[in-house]
Amino acid sequence: MSMTSQLVKSIQSCVPPHCKSVAIALSGGVDSVVMLHACLALRAQTQSSFTVNAIHIHHGLSPNADDWLFFCQQLCEQFTLSFQCEIPFQYSKVNVQPAPRKSLEALARDARYSAIDQLAPADSVVLLGQHEDDQAETVLLQLKRGSGPKGLSGMAERFTKTSSVQYARPWINTGIGKQEILAYAREYELTWVEDESNQDTSFDRNFLRNEVMPVLKKKWPQINTTIIRSALLCASQNQLIETFAMEALQKIENEEAALSLSGLSTLPDKLLSEVIRLWSAQQTGFSVSAAQLYEIQKLRTAKADQVGYVQVDSWQCRSFNQYLYWVALSDIANDPALAYSVQIELDNNIEHVNVTYGNLHRKVCLYANRPTKTIKAWMKESGVRPWRRMAMPILCLNEQVIALQLGDKLIFSAQFQARSANTDAIQKLIQQV
Repeated sequence: MSMTSQLVKSIQSCVPPHCKSVAIALSGGVDSVVMLHACLALRAQTQSSFTVNAIHIHHGLSPNADDWLFFCQQLCEQFTLSFQCEIPFQYSKVNVQPAPRKSLEALARDARYSAIDQLAPADSVVLLGQHEDDQAETVLLQLKRGSGPKGLSGMAERFTKTSSVQYARPWINTGIGKQEILAYAREYELTWVEDESNQDTSFDRNFLRNEVMPVLKKKWPQINTTIIRSALLCASQNQLIETFAMEALQKIENEEAALSLSGLSTLPDKLLSEVIRLWSAQQTGFSVSAAQLYEIQKLRTAKADQVGYVQVDSWQCRSFNQYLYWVALSDIANDPALAYSVQIELDNNIEHVNVTYGNLHRKVCLYANRPTKTIKAWMKESGVRPWRRMAMPILCLNEQVIALQLGDKLIFSAQFQARSANTDAIQKLIQQV
């Protein structure tokens, strides 16, 4: 089989039978241009009916970004004529803002995937143009970062970001590299754009690609093949590890996807670490670093109700009531909400009930046969998470606490219930505000 045929054939293995839509992540570079052309060639050769879409993401990081967008539009029009089939073209302009402890490359990648997820047709396969040179570079970068088997597995051949869109990299483990892609482009007289940032060796990948890999290939011409062989072995080992970790996780995870601390304590140290890594990735979508994993394990010994957390992006890992939780920042109430008033009828009079938040040291007797306790104590007893307590309404009448929101229930004090039969009406008022 010629390399050109192998390049096209490898795409076919990533397109499921009866697939209705394939999307190409089209940057305008030679890899994605060849991917689009080869996919159209496959469609023509096999007389398939799937639609070939092109998606371009405009990052705005280069002064040439507008020109690249225009090039991709023109290319799709050109290929529409050449292959006599319509190529739906979509693009999105994303705003990449620098963030602490995140590389510009990672931020741009996250923004790109998010935009592609939104633009790709439902149930489509998005084909990416990474090849074996990219895979070898990825493994070496992970080695530089001190990664374990998961990182050293390199890029996955197939993965998902959403439930309906699948991604595939047909060329990363099939012996197809940059030289084969360039040969294909020259054979079919294709044109493409060059990203000037690819020569900037301040980026780790560019330094590796332009300064290190040529030296390694000169010494060991088959270095890509051997690196990828190691990556596949690591992927196999990681799959085995994750299988064991998943079995252990399912035994100690509750219905709220929280981890039992007592269950964790029964696991061997190495398996315990892998269970926390797997659980964290499932809950947040992020991989925790070795330093973050160490801090999460320290939460296991936190005192009851002690405020402590490990933050990863927009998530916090917290310990409560002998369980570990991942909590989205949007669900954490650090400050009390603004108070407001509602009117109620009480003893044939219109009274104003103040709905307040915070100040959890106020005391109330909720039940006639129970002692008076602080609001915080009642919330703790009822299992209200510490990060939600500032969001729980506290009802006051004439500066006296008459009710607390404990989870999904509004509990009135024993004294107020004895005085008023309007508790149901008050509860409906609070729910409507």
